Amino acid sequence: MFRSALSELFEAACFNPVLWLALRHEHPSQANLERFERRAQPIAYLLALILAVPSVIDLRSFPTFLQLWFVTFVITYALGFGADAAYILAARFGNQIRSEFWEALRLTPLPSAAIVTGKYMSGQLRTWRGLVLESVLRQLVAATLIFALIGISLRGGLSLLLCSAWLFIIPFAVGGYLYAAEPLWRMRAVVALSFAAILHIRDEWLAVIGAIGAAFAIRLAQIAFLISLPAQNELIDQWYRSGNLLFISSPLLYVVVIYGLFYGVYRRLSVWAIEIAIRRTERGE
Repeated sequence: MFRSALSELFEAACFNPVLWLALRHEHPSQANLERFERRAQPIAYLLALILAVPSVIDLRSFPTFLQLWFVTFVITYALGFGADAAYILAARFGNQIRSEFWEALRLTPLPSAAIVTGKYMSGQLRTWRGLVLESVLRQLVAATLIFALIGISLRGGLSLLLCSAWLFIIPFAVGGYLYAAEPLWRMRAVVALSFAAILHIRDEWLAVIGAIGAAFAIRLAQIAFLISLPAQNELIDQWYRSGNLLFISSPLLYVVVIYGLFYGVYRRLSVWAIEIAIRRTERGE
């Protein structure tokens, strides 16, 4: 899922000596990181298939399956808080922001933007395995529900399968893909915010606390969105009953728009934080 993003980081090392140096001495090879993802994903999808089969065989167990699935969803989402902490610590310890190496690096003729972006991309690579694990867990959760829906729809015949595919399976598949991709966007934002906070605040641990606060604020926004889901579902039901021409595609459009907003926020936070870090570096602070 993240191979293109990983390739971009390794290709950037050809033009950024800071990142090139980090790849030589700190990080595993691109092949090792890709191999880790290739091994983890099939296990997740096989486990998802095994978990979905009982609810397809015995339809009476589907309500219990949904309850267990929801509990698993909450647990995997909560584990993301640990991932956020890992991203923050990667920026704190991996980038050596207050070390002699960092101070010496800033005395070189390299532009401040090259130094900051190189250390920022190095911080991303430091968290890569944790990022893959978080994403794979999310793929497991999403695939389990999708496999169950496909199996139940197949039992109902072709007409039910086509109806379910458009109204439920395709929106859930797109939403599941975006849900599994969200850790990459969030990791970039959290690492950038942590990087900027450590450069902006003299006390390193206060900076870490500030970065934790920023990550927690992002999570609060997500939780507020999840809490509002019942009201949003009611709105979608009203679209159905109103006979609006968009009702057929509204579930899919809804998923794409919501994740588009989240991606835009993460992207803007990352750019804003890196700009702050570059300005602090240019001033020699």
